[in-house]
Amino acid sequence: MSNVLSKKLFSHGGSKAVDLPANFVKRHVGDRIVLEILEDGIFIPHDDYATMEADPLFEQFIEVIFQDAMRNPSKLKDLHEIWDEEWDELLAGVDVDEE
Repeated sequence: MSNVLSKKLFSHGGSKAVDLPANFVKRHVGDRIVLEILEDGIFIPHDDYATMEADPLFEQFIEVIFQDAMRNPSKLKDLHEIWDEEWDELLAGVDVDEE
């Protein structure tokens, strides 16, 4: 279910602010929120798990993948066998540490 709200911005110091709906604030944990700045607006997720990596189950997910890879090494492929232009396009602009 999606609710679209039109909220009036108000001055707060030298910036603009907006009141968040009470039901959002009551369900939200903590005193900070995550804002995702999009080309056409701002997305505010309902919880602190705005990214997959922030979810407490993410570590377990990675562990399951790792354990499966260790049990079935024959399923693993060499990077050069699977990397193609589609991956280059998908990761264009992503900063990666060379490790």
